[in-house]
Formats: sequence, structure tokens, C-alpha cells
Amino acid sequence: MEDAAAAEGNGRREAALGGLAVLPDGVLCAVVDLLSPTDIGRLACVSSVMYILCNEEPLWMTKCLSVGGLLEYSGSWKKTALSRLNLCSENDEIYQRTCHFDGFNSLHLYRRWYRCFTTLSNFSFDNGLVERKDDLSLDQFRSQYDGKCPVLLTKLAQTWPARTKWTIQQLTHDYGEVPFRISQRSPQKIKMKLKDYVSYMKLQHDEDPLYIFDDKFAESAPALLEDYNVPHLFQEDFFDIMDYDQRPDFRWLIIGPERSGASWHIDPGLTSAWNTLLCGRKRWALYPPGRVPGGVTVHVSDEDGDVDIETPTSLQWWLDVYPNLAEHEKPLECTQLPGETIFVPSGWWHCVLNLEMTVAVTQNFVDQTNFEHVCLDMAPGHCHKGVCRAGLLAVPGKSIRDVENHPSLMSRWNHSDMTRKEKRLKSSEHVRTSNNVNQCSALEFSDIHESLGDQVFSYDIGFLSQFLEKEKDHYSSVWSPTNSIGQREAREWLRRLWVLKSELRELIWKGACLAINVDKWYACLEEISECHSLPPPSDDEKLPVGTGSNPVFIVSDNVIKIYAEGGLGYSVHGLGTELEFYDLVQKLGSPLINHIPEIIASGFLVYQDGVYRTVPWDGKGIPDVLAKYYPLEVFYADSCFPLGLWSKQLLGMSSSTDVSDKPIWPYMVTRKCKGDIFARM
Repeated sequence: MEDAAAAEGNGRREAALGGLAVLPDGVLCAVVDLLSPTDIGRLACVSSVMYILCNEEPLWMTKCLSVGGLLEYSGSWKKTALSRLNLCSENDEIYQRTCHFDGFNSLHLYRRWYRCFTTLSNFSFDNGLVERKDDLSLDQFRSQYDGKCPVLLTKLAQTWPARTKWTIQQLTHDYGEVPFRISQRSPQKIKMKLKDYVSYMKLQHDEDPLYIFDDKFAESAPALLEDYNVPHLFQEDFFDIMDYDQRPDFRWLIIGPERSGASWHIDPGLTSAWNTLLCGRKRWALYPPGRVPGGVTVHVSDEDGDVDIETPTSLQWWLDVYPNLAEHEKPLECTQLPGETIFVPSGWWHCVLNLEMTVAVTQNFVDQTNFEHVCLDMAPGHCHKGVCRAGLLAVPGKSIRDVENHPSLMSRWNHSDMTRKEKRLKSSEHVRTSNNVNQCSALEFSDIHESLGDQVFSYDIGFLSQFLEKEKDHYSSVWSPTNSIGQREAREWLRRLWVLKSELRELIWKGACLAINVDKWYACLEEISECHSLPPPSDDEKLPVGTGSNPVFIVSDNVIKIYAEGGLGYSVHGLGTELEFYDLVQKLGSPLINHIPEIIASGFLVYQDGVYRTVPWDGKGIPDVLAKYYPLEVFYADSCFPLGLWSKQLLGMSSSTDVSDKPIWPYMVTRKCKGDIFARM
């Protein structure tokens, strides 16, 4: 009977698809997804099988979510999409008719249908590997869990008003007309009124349901902030020192139905997080840093370190990948119950599946334990970011035995689709040996990894920081667009921490060295101060001020600016132009002279054989240290400013040598002016 049914199904499929019958159903669905809604409608008329493929709810869900704005679910995604796209009136007969075809079966569509309608009422599991504690003292938390392992805390939210007020019924009553942000795999920003979202939760049968994941809920419903407070264990947050509009997203209201959840990820910026569940049950799976979960692929950009994760949905992972894992490959697991708070340390992979309708609140934070990791994540470059997420899988050009920390992983560089700027790091889903060797492609990374040998992966900051690309200038190199904060905000943040948290300066210094190379610029500052008999910098003056792309220090009544932006070829003309401008203002007797700072000294810092030295330069002529980079083809007078903008244009100068990465930095020392900096005016 089964063979006969299969034969009948294959007959309809081949007749309906013709030459396309050689393509698997999954590929056909992916191709149809590339079409416009109008073309999908036309394709549905071609044959019975195309009609089936073109009426799949996940297909129309994608088309519907491609349009941003306020969303109201109409009972099916096709109906909702056609209505939002103004392609069909709401009373059209097409919504009333459904065509049925016998003799066609598809394992791909059946699995999708199963995931859409499966129930998770008996899906909870708790192997006890995540400890449950009623509460902890701050010292206990920091010594036993912070930065080390997850923990479930059962009594942190006992006194919150949210424990009784954050039910779906009460929230709908109080905030039914308030639009909240929806999380979904779409670049568009989608919002739904809470009452419409609750209606959607009751009607939907989606494989990956929409869920509210709103980082701006405090703006749209500020009274919600009165219903909970940050638990005493997590109140230290270094991002608190930033202005609200500058700090990265850090708190979210989360509401989701059964089968919704968060697929495998590491929290942004290597921050830590706490998540308190107010109603419902959540199933959690967690892996320690560097352990890529089975079925997950990590993409690392060579250009800026941007890390993209390719992962199945939470439900699909639990149904398709999890059952095939050997016992020693399985993650830490727990089922979170109402009122419980889970702590997720920095760098830990986690995946969450809602077993029923849930309401939760979560916040990410930076404290003393993860501060250096957050600063490391900000630094430009890609190797260290890949290592933080994918462990030693991300180390190119080496074969590294990593038995102790990775008993179930093996990496392969996927040459079939690897581009020059993107590598794919994927964990094996079916490895059954504890004696694996991680194999990587033979891309060269200079001298970083000579000492690795048989070293195992460690989330220790000393181990991770060795993968920084030392040649990159962190102050002016392009940062990843996915960094938790931008370069300017990071400089301001570190400076504020330095001033306002003086008791933690040793830690802040270490973080600033990782993020902006402050140790390098401070060594430059010391050399300039000594050369020009300036007072040595005090402790308060060790970090650059302002948010510009060049390090600027204020030492006593002096301002020291080091030109770093754009490399030597760009910065030398910056200094030359400033010196030429100042000379011009003096010669003309311009009243501007009363409004610009007095220049005390200027020149170049040269780094050679591990030592910094200064070469004074007033902008006239070309010093020997630069002559080999700027051979002039025309005569110039000694009083000329050949590297100033105007003189350069007049002389038609061009550099025949690439000077972008030379260890030479122009600098200028001026008197400190009274008043505020331009950035604040």
C-alpha cells in the first residue's frame, strides 16, 4: 500500500512539475519565495502542485513581513499579506475556496506542517545541570557564577508587582491599544497593538511564531517599569553611565506563544544577561563560550569582524538536531518556571523555546567580570571575534587538538562557497568521538598563533586578546557595524568611566587598552611631554578626551593632539594644513588669532626598535623622516608649507609611496582654551 501511494504521489508531482520535478520540494519552496506576490499568484495557476507550494503559510508570512509598519493579523498570512499589499479586497471569494488534490505527498511540507501544529505540553525537561538557588549574596554570585556558568534563581522576583499584574488578560486590559515591537526574520520594523497580537497568538499555527521583543517598551508603556526592579545581583552596569539615547539596547519586554522562542545566539557585545519569567514555561539550552552548537554555522567577515549566525529556528533545532546528539554532546538544559530568573554569563550560547504562552522581562549588562570582554568585542578586526564565538574553530592555518573543552566538535572550512572575505565555521552534528582535531584552511595570520600548539580554548581575556590583529589602529580603523556602541560613543564611555569610577581604574585601563589602544597613545603622550618639557600627565589625564577620530589629551594647561585618522598619508596633510593656516592668520594679522589656540610645538612621533622618538617640525620643508615618502618634483622655498593643503595643490604633489601604515604619527601641542568643546556646543 505504501509503495502504491508513493507511486501515485510521484505521478502527480512529475505530471504537475514537468522538468522541475527533479528539484526537491525544499528547493522549489525557496525559489518560489524569491518571487513577487503577483508572480506567485500567476504560478499558482500553472498546476496543482504549484498551487500547493504557492499557498504555503510560511511563504505568505514572509511576504507580509516584508512590509513594515503596524500589523493586524487577519486569520491567515495569505489573507493578511494580500490585504497589506492591496492586492485583493477582503471580501474576495478566493478566501472562501480551498482546492484539494489527491495523490500528492511531500515529506518536506509534512515536517513543516508538523512543526506548525505540534504541541509542547509534555516537552519540558530538566536534567538538573543548571543549578537552582533561592537567592545568593553578591559575593557568592560573583565568586561562583558570574562569568562562570548559568544559574536559576527562584525568589528574586517574589515582591514584584509584575508577578500578579503581568498576565495576558491584565496586560491587554491596561495596554491593549499600545503598539509593541515584533521580532521576526525581516529587516522591516513591525509593530502590533497588544490586543491584535493577543488575537494573533490565539489564531496562529506558525512554525516560528511572531513574538513581542520590544526594547522600547519603557517609552511606549513607561508604567511597566514600576512593576519590576533590577535584582540586587545585577545592579552594576557600566553602561548606566552613558546618556540614555547613546547606550545600546539593554532591556526587553518578551511575550510569545507556544513554539516561539529565540534561536541559538550569543548576546550582543559579549554582555551578560538576566531573564525573569512572569508566566508560562521556557525551555533553555546553553553551551559554554567557544562551543558552536550542532546545526549552527558562524559567518565571520574578514573586513570588520561582523559575525553572522545561521541557525534553524528554536523549535526546528529541538525537533531535528537535538534527538541526534549523543549524551555527551547535549547542552546544559533547564525548564524555567514562573517567577524564576535565569542568569546567562558573557559569551554563552543559548537557545530558548516557549512551551506555552509566556511573558518575561530581560536585561543585558556590563559589570566588572565581563567588562574586558565587552571592550575586546569592540576592537576592530575579525579573528578575535570569531574566536570569542566559535572557539578555536576560527583559528586559520592550524590543526589544534581541543579535546577537553570541545569533545564533540570538528570544523571544516567550506571551500565550495567560501568567498575571500567570509569564512564559514560549522560544528558537526554527528561526531561520535572524543579525540577530534579541528582542521582549518591554510590562511596566513602572521605570527599570532605560533605558541598555540595543543592549547585548549579558554574564555580567559588573556587567551582571547592574543587573537587581536596588532597592526590595526583601533582608534581610527573601521569598527564592525554590529558593535554594541560606535567608536565615538565608546571613547566617551571609557572617559566617563575613568573619571567617575576612579576606584576601578586598573580594570578600566585594561579595557581601554583592548578597545582603543590607550597604552600606545599614552606612551606617545609621555614622549611628547618629556621632549617639550611639559608636566607629566596625572592619573586623571591618562585617557583621551572628546569623541574625535584622533587621540587628544589635556595635560595641565596644554592640549596634545596626535594625528591618527586615515594613516600617515592623510594625517600628515592634516597637520601641515593646520600649521599653514596658523602661519597665514599671523601674517595677515587676522582677528581670528584671538580665537584659535596658541601652538607650542609640533612634529612627528616615530616608533622604531620598540622605542618612540620625536622629530620636531614646524610645517616648513620636509623632514628627513618623511622625505623618502614625498619626493618633490618641483622646487619649493624653505618658507613654503609643502604638505599643507594649499601648497600641496599649488605644487601638484603626489606621493609615490603607500604611507598608510607607517609607524609615524604627526602631533601638535597647543595652549588649552577656556570654554566647552565644539562637540557640546
